[in-house]
Amino acid sequence: MKYTHKAPFDKGYNGMVSAVEHPEMMGMEFGVVKMAAGDVMHFDYAQEVVYDLMSGCVTFEWNGNSETVTRRDVFHEGAILLHVPQNTRVTISAESDAEIAVSRTENKRDFAARLLRPEDCLCANEERGAGQMNECSTRLVRTFFDRSNCPETNFFIGEVVHFPGKWSSYPPHQHVEPELYYYKFLPENGYGLAEYGDDAFKVKNNDLTGMPENVTHSQAAAPGYAEYYLWCIRLQDDKNIVTTVVPEYEWVTKADAKYFPDI
Repeated sequence: MKYTHKAPFDKGYNGMVSAVEHPEMMGMEFGVVKMAAGDVMHFDYAQEVVYDLMSGCVTFEWNGNSETVTRRDVFHEGAILLHVPQNTRVTISAESDAEIAVSRTENKRDFAARLLRPEDCLCANEERGAGQMNECSTRLVRTFFDRSNCPETNFFIGEVVHFPGKWSSYPPHQHVEPELYYYKFLPENGYGLAEYGDDAFKVKNNDLTGMPENVTHSQAAAPGYAEYYLWCIRLQDDKNIVTTVVPEYEWVTKADAKYFPDI
């Protein structure tokens, strides 16, 4: 599934994935909130929710708490997000123009709502791929949380920033859980390729792809353009995710792997 947002986002909530229209996503829902300075919005979903600040300065209010946070953009600064259980009233006040990605899924378990900054995340800004595949998959990974640091969650969620002309999530892999990728590019007119089984989609700024269960996937970015994606996986049956790499391509990750022109 590929979702293309062809026009600038409207002010307010812009829905991209819904449980009704996209049942293959097993109940995950996703949208982007666009706000101008002075805007105030209220949310109260009967779902577990992650409010991921993409850019701007906002004040989050929840359960008697109030925090003002700022993020320049998703490329140069680490993640800032509010993670809340179902039926948590959240107010967002924009101190500047702002954009917030909103990921939701059903979860009847209760847990403590919390605001996470980079130092609070499971993985703040880990470089992966270094020293492998002639540096073809070097990228930065920011894992917000999974069931190791939030046992009650139904999400495995985070961000990837990968460098121009490189790959990420390679070799291609799959898992039984559905997954969403929401994209940004720097500069904004850039593009990448999203592998989807035996097919591929050309993805641009503000596009989204959704992988149902057991669809192999990986990513590539065009030279000159950094690619960002927010990844969101809906965990199943109180189990952590099990990822399977496509066996015929796994050899490229070996320390002694040789490539052209050496072979």
